[in-house]
Amino acid sequence: MERAFQQNLQLKRALLDLEVATAQLKLQKADRLPTLNGVVRNNNSVGRSVDPLTNGFINRQFNSVGGTVNSSVYLFEGLKTVNAIKAAKQQVEQNSSQVQAVKNDIMVEVALVYIRINYLLELIKSRQQQVEASAQLVSLTRLKLSAGRVAASALFKMMAQQATEQVGLVSSQNELTLAYLDLRQILNAKPTENLQIAPLANSGGLADFDMHASFRENLELAVEAQPALAAKRHNAYRLYNQIDVARAGKLPSVQLTGALGSNYSNTNQQFDFGSQLNNNMYYGTGIVLSLPLFNSFRNNMVIRESRLRYEQGLLDADIERNRLSRVIQQAITDAEAARQSWEAAVKAEEYARKSFEADNLKYQYGTISVFELNQTKAVFLNAQTDLFKAKYELILRSKLVGFYQGLPLML
Repeated sequence: MERAFQQNLQLKRALLDLEVATAQLKLQKADRLPTLNGVVRNNNSVGRSVDPLTNGFINRQFNSVGGTVNSSVYLFEGLKTVNAIKAAKQQVEQNSSQVQAVKNDIMVEVALVYIRINYLLELIKSRQQQVEASAQLVSLTRLKLSAGRVAASALFKMMAQQATEQVGLVSSQNELTLAYLDLRQILNAKPTENLQIAPLANSGGLADFDMHASFRENLELAVEAQPALAAKRHNAYRLYNQIDVARAGKLPSVQLTGALGSNYSNTNQQFDFGSQLNNNMYYGTGIVLSLPLFNSFRNNMVIRESRLRYEQGLLDADIERNRLSRVIQQAITDAEAARQSWEAAVKAEEYARKSFEADNLKYQYGTISVFELNQTKAVFLNAQTDLFKAKYELILRSKLVGFYQGLPLML
């Protein structure tokens, strides 16, 4: 599972989104700090202009250098920065929840593929044994044909049955290859990499699996605990804060400013560069009050749009809540159905196996035909396949119910 977390592309993208949101939060917090800018001006003048030393008109070529340091900080801006920081924090929380939601999806996908591979491995093993058993029956039928105890059609039917089982084996092996391909996609592994999974631990005691019958009573708590829903809720909270950010555009803002500067000119040769900078030093502070009077109703439209987006966010959260509720209820229903299917499949496989063993013995003694044996064998193969499927379906569905309940998804 750790490898899937390290290499899955969707998770990498979600982590990058989280880093971007964190950087945006730091950027919004930085807006509370004052700004400081330095400006240096160099002026080469020819002809009539103002002497920077005397402020009188002169008509000559001269050079002047000036520098200014400006600083400003907002004392009040309609709480725009405060609400922008709140929105950025909700964005970080949203992306954090999204990362966990992606991890949960990866765990479920890996579990599905893992169960599928184990099912196919057991099915392939069974079908290989059936092909080998059919080969022995073909040999036995050949001997009976040589002895004149059966017709040639009996041999052909037995060989056809063997070929059909071989086709089923090849089909299962192909499905196993495709299952490993899906696993490579989840792990973002190279096509040439040879992946091998550890077989599922002994799954004995399936009847003891807790189906969490009381889980239905805590369904709402399970839904609310899902990170996918948390991500939608944080998105709605973020959009709510964006309404206050938009409202700030209709409020006045107060800004404190300050400036420090000096200049030098070569029109005065009595003072050197340093002396002129000291003599021409100036500084000042000021307060800027900005009042939004009219901007084509833009602020009203932005506020209205923000409210609509917030309502969309609430609806998205409700839609996700309903989806998760359905998914979890479906998981409970599937787990209960899987238990019943497994219990029925166990009995069906047991009776079909006993019937096949009995008919196989009868065929060896020549009391039944090859057609009757093949019929019994087909029923047994189907029952065995259904048992394998029901077994791994029960394991998977019961684990998923526990996973939605908050238990780790361990197989």
